[in-house]
Amino acid sequence: MASFQRPRVSVEQQDHLTVILQQAPSGSGLSDGAAGLVMLRFYKEMRAWCEPDWFTLGYTGWRHASREKVQADLTRLRGEVGPMRLIVGFDPEKRTPGGGDMHAYDWAMSAPGVVVECLPAPWHIPELDKSAGPYRNGAIVERTLAAVGAKAMLAHLHPASRGAAGTAAYAKFRGLNVWEESAV
Repeated sequence: MASFQRPRVSVEQQDHLTVILQQAPSGSGLSDGAAGLVMLRFYKEMRAWCEPDWFTLGYTGWRHASREKVQADLTRLRGEVGPMRLIVGFDPEKRTPGGGDMHAYDWAMSAPGVVVECLPAPWHIPELDKSAGPYRNGAIVERTLAAVGAKAMLAHLHPASRGAAGTAAYAKFRGLNVWEESAV
């Protein structure tokens, strides 16, 4: 699997840059407050360059997907890609939708080296009426595409799974690598 590798800042380089930054404000005319803000921003950016890129996996699945199948496939993928960020269209407060999304969320909550990001459908917006699900599905694809580093989509499909099939098709259209698996 090809992955984007951004340049890394070594510990030695990080220490060297920190010394340079600490010396820079003296004699620059910046107030202590302004210098502090610059340093805070710099440290935040430097940490981002020093931390590893986690693999980002968008998820879509049939509402009646097999819990065992979903979790076995996710466990296998986690073993192949290493630490992962899982983006799923699940609402943990309402525990909806059931099926693949719920099984993926439940797996992520106990899997080591996995963080989960939930993008539930905005059913509370009256103007979206019955289209909140497709909007959520598109948001999962777009959020996955926006991630730094390697990314892909896992789709647990069944002939009756129009929503998951549509999400997988849109992900392919947008250029994501989509791993299609049977939902049962």
